[in-house]
Amino acid sequence: MQITDMLTRTAIRPSYLKIIPPIQNSMVVKTDNALETPWHFHPEIELLYCIKGKGTNFIGNSISSIEEGELFLFGKNLPHTRLADESYYQLNANERPEAIVIQFCEDFLGENFFRVSEFSHLKNLLERASRGIRFSGHTRDQITSKLIKIRGLSGLASILELLYVLDILARSDEFEFVNPVDYVVQTRELYSLKINRVYQYTISHFRENISLDEVASITNHSIAAFCRYFKAHSRKTYFQYLIEVRIAYACKLLGEGNLDVNEICLDSGFNNLSHFHKQFKKIVKTTPSEYQRRSSLKVV
Repeated sequence: MQITDMLTRTAIRPSYLKIIPPIQNSMVVKTDNALETPWHFHPEIELLYCIKGKGTNFIGNSISSIEEGELFLFGKNLPHTRLADESYYQLNANERPEAIVIQFCEDFLGENFFRVSEFSHLKNLLERASRGIRFSGHTRDQITSKLIKIRGLSGLASILELLYVLDILARSDEFEFVNPVDYVVQTRELYSLKINRVYQYTISHFRENISLDEVASITNHSIAAFCRYFKAHSRKTYFQYLIEVRIAYACKLLGEGNLDVNEICLDSGFNNLSHFHKQFKKIVKTTPSEYQRRSSLKVV
């Protein structure tokens, strides 16, 4: 599937996904064999390990290629989806994606469980996960075997193993945030039809020239009223948000290594190379060329 098709398919307001754990457990542990989940959010924390799959991750403002072996922790109410590369699966009809997914409410062990001093580091981990966290290195290797083990457990045994997993993640420094800047979305925002229409429009059209007049009309505000409205919901200006989406897409293209920086600049919605460099360095803390070089070294 082309990236434009993927963006179109996710260009709907994130839908609330009701997660119902099995009767015998207070958390969900499942093997996911599909990459067709709609753009959604849920109050549950989600731990996701990709065993195999080809496609694209959409997590908050971030857009990235799905990588086999990647390990994510999504905080509550963080919009996300994973979409399959249809052209790949058409050519490889016998292959199926596979991921281990664990979902649990922050208070599934009681409202005050994570507030006691012994678990304060776990509470901090769950709060940091609001931006989405990708783990790597020895941490990921440790967790992989434990997630496979959890699939065969239930009841107290599965909860104890999950707590051990969270303890390892909370103490690890082998991680990076999925979103280069904060992507904290309040629950009331997720239910707001108007603000999500703005998000969906931006995801669909971020590579085009977007005017304040266009997005203000989506919410039936004047330009001045829209600017106040958007900043009240997101704690940033609309153009700050738009630039973050464009930079996230540029990071995806740079990581793939198929285009040069000039082409990526234009394909990401920037029509000025110097402006692209300035905004990229401001957000990602390095230049596009250096980011591309580091990404190529990771592949090797």
